[in-house]
Amino acid sequence: MGVLNRRAARAAVVVAVGISAFGLSAMTASAKISYDFKVSPHTVKAGARIHVKGYAMNDSDLFQKFCVQQRQDTGSWRTVKCAHGAVWDGGSVDTWVRAKHQGTLRFRGALYETDWNSNKLHLQMVTPTVTVRVR
Repeated sequence: MGVLNRRAARAAVVVAVGISAFGLSAMTASAKISYDFKVSPHTVKAGARIHVKGYAMNDSDLFQKFCVQQRQDTGSWRTVKCAHGAVWDGGSVDTWVRAKHQGTLRFRGALYETDWNSNKLHLQMVTPTVTVRVR
């Protein structure tokens, strides 16, 4: 192997390592979403109250708002309550919901965000659904 071939091979290895290191650093810089969502109890009688509590935030520098949503059986999702929201913090919600009808109630948390060029909130993520059986 000639001197030029060794130098070219060495340069190629250095470039490949540099590119892979740059790619890894770009991946670790992505925004992270953290949340906590709890509903209790999981079985109630009609007319009883259900405690719903949660928060969510994204470490991006956008305006965020966290909301609690509920759905009766297979109906559509409706918002129960939202936090005030802020930049870097979707806020927290601690509320009580009355189970009016027998069947299945489903709850989830939803984090909404807006970009700097718009005032419209867009759904960023939803928490896993928590089911409450109403007898």
